[in-house]
Amino acid sequence: MHNGSSCNQQLGLIELIRIGLIHSPSGRLLTSETFQGSLNVSGVSLKRKQIWTLYTESKNPTAFLLQNHLGNFLSADNNGKVTLVSDKPGTEERFIIHFEPRASGEIALQSEKHGFYLQWSGTEMRCFSKEPVWWGMRLGMHPQIHLHSVHRSCFIRSANKESELRAVAKMPCSPKFLLWLQQLPLPPASGAGVGTSSKEAVARLSRVAIRTQSGRYLRADSSLVNSIEEASLFAMSFKPGRSQVVMFQDVNGEYLTVGAGGVLKVKMGAREPRREEFFSIETPSNQVRLWACNNKYACNKHGLTFSTTMEELEDQKSTLYQLEYVGGRGPDMTDIVNAASTPSMDASSATFGFDGTDEGATYLTTGLWRLRSQDRRLWQILPTGSAELAPEDCTKDTTFEILYIPSYMEDSTNNSGGVEGKGRVNIRGGVVLRTLDGATVCAKPLGAIGISDKRTDSANWQPGPSEVLHLLPLINRTSIACYSPFACGFLAPSVGTATRRSSVGAASTVDCTGCVPQQWFLRHLIAGTVQFFTRQNDRWMVLSVTTQGNVTLTPSETGPDEAEAGAGTGTGSNSETEFVIFMTNDKYALLRPLLSVGSGQRRPAFLAANLQGGVKLDVSGTITPGCVWQI
Repeated sequence: MHNGSSCNQQLGLIELIRIGLIHSPSGRLLTSETFQGSLNVSGVSLKRKQIWTLYTESKNPTAFLLQNHLGNFLSADNNGKVTLVSDKPGTEERFIIHFEPRASGEIALQSEKHGFYLQWSGTEMRCFSKEPVWWGMRLGMHPQIHLHSVHRSCFIRSANKESELRAVAKMPCSPKFLLWLQQLPLPPASGAGVGTSSKEAVARLSRVAIRTQSGRYLRADSSLVNSIEEASLFAMSFKPGRSQVVMFQDVNGEYLTVGAGGVLKVKMGAREPRREEFFSIETPSNQVRLWACNNKYACNKHGLTFSTTMEELEDQKSTLYQLEYVGGRGPDMTDIVNAASTPSMDASSATFGFDGTDEGATYLTTGLWRLRSQDRRLWQILPTGSAELAPEDCTKDTTFEILYIPSYMEDSTNNSGGVEGKGRVNIRGGVVLRTLDGATVCAKPLGAIGISDKRTDSANWQPGPSEVLHLLPLINRTSIACYSPFACGFLAPSVGTATRRSSVGAASTVDCTGCVPQQWFLRHLIAGTVQFFTRQNDRWMVLSVTTQGNVTLTPSETGPDEAEAGAGTGTGSNSETEFVIFMTNDKYALLRPLLSVGSGQRRPAFLAANLQGGVKLDVSGTITPGCVWQI
């Protein structure tokens, strides 16, 4: 069985990064088969069997452990025999990773105990070479990141009119802080091994480019260019330790550093890394806005308090908050994803109740969170019910559960984001913030934020309109990539499939079979929903669903930055293209369309991928591993 994240934490293991290993000269990927843990170099794309998770041991972080998709660790004995049978690391599971000294991006794996290097003999894996055997390295991580300078303790952002990258701020708070780590695509399966038979070709596939959110690439001389070139490809290296520290080298082996004015550029003559060359890769932040039933935004424009009194976004910073995941309650999405890797799960995926708690509940519990303002202070609801902004080092009163409500009943006086009239259902739903004491946060009639008189642990609890907030997620992300850990592929337009006709033109299908990230541009709507756009044949296409549960791309007359009549206003005219993003932790999310699917009683439907990469709507009312998306 797979060692889930909780099991590895009990073993004292720290996850650093996920990679794939390219064999040279074949250009194929090291593959861990399900049957008896056999190994070969047959992989042509970075799927589940080709992904290796690197860990270090917290008590002895001087070497790496390589874990396959089944939770077993790579091991080498004194005879050079390589196996994949142990689910607990020992001395023979520890490897030292050497990075090619000419900064090609390749790595060699040396057994820490026996001193020999891992190699493919032509028929089997052996660990008996006295000389380094170089493997290409592919990144198996989500490409969208924040890059943090360890030396300056600042995040990197594009600056000076998109002409350079700089380390300038302690808190990433705009799309300019979002970066993409991009590698050249692997050759197609039909030609795998062709054109990658040289060490130079494998090395080029191992290097990474640093791309801004606007699509420009960092060069060694600090400039940004519109396409990948040799000067914009860097060898990435890292060291074992309790924290993930990475370094980047250009084609000459010189290190990327933070120079004068915080500008990122290669330091001439820097052949040995110092603290100035250390970076950490961080999960992108989630900047959100909260919109209450009184049609006003939550804001902190009145000093140390916050309230729902902002009608328009005249002061955008005061309405923008960083949503920070603490952990705790609700389904553990990492364990759900890891569980899907076992042979039994491949055959029959486990299901998890929609609410994550009681069978009859009408909400999804997603764990504990904090809301941080732009001046780094935290939302705090005191036991007295008063709302204040607290300093960073504060009490449990700054931690909330977020309950996602798929729908709720509106008052007759409230027509925000839903259908007018007393007793009508708002199908966009919203979120309820619950304190650790079990009280729910609500917006008072005049905009003050406080504690509701009702409690969620009471019988037949249903949230009232004043308790429901519309959470507008990912405000700082103009575009994202949607990765399915279950299918091990990115959501993207299907290649080579027939189109379908729709009322606005030809619609094409989507799937998760590819390993190249697809950039989806977001349109944020005031009711908390989003629309996903992509470019296809020089026109905008929007992600849509049908009443049969199909997921397609349909032509759109407007792009993500243009307003569309009816979108997010409750008219229902765009329900087939609007999605609610349920953030389940800082990495994973569920995507729920507004459109009612099927007939009979309405149940939440989620966008889901299967093992073959197909994408449809799951209307079972349960959360399966295929419903989980890394964004």
